Amino acid sequence: MGGEFELISLSAAGNAERNPIKPGKYSAKRIFAGEKAQITEIAFDSNVELKEHVARTPIIVSVIEGEIEFTVEGCNYPLAVGGSIFVEANVLHAVYAQIPARITVTFLSA
Repeated sequence: MGGEFELISLSAAGNAERNPIKPGKYSAKRIFAGEKAQITEIAFDSNVELKEHVARTPIIVSVIEGEIEFTVEGCNYPLAVGGSIFVEANVLHAVYAQIPARITVTFLSA
């Protein structure tokens, strides 16, 4: 590789292997770290919440497995596979998974 690209994932099955769902918890794993963006994958078991928090940079959250409820500024958004949301830096948000789910969070350079 010359630094112009980096393969991040070949399939959803590969994602599940590198970051398995942990019973009763969520599990976060950084899957890419570059100069302009970082990507973290978060795997949720059912009925698990990532409580309200902020990111220091703008983020894009994408659902790659299951469904989540994404809460930002008091509004709840049900997101399924293929759903995405953009959130500016330092904005309170939370994630709840009623069923097992997997998301990617892309942290953009500020």
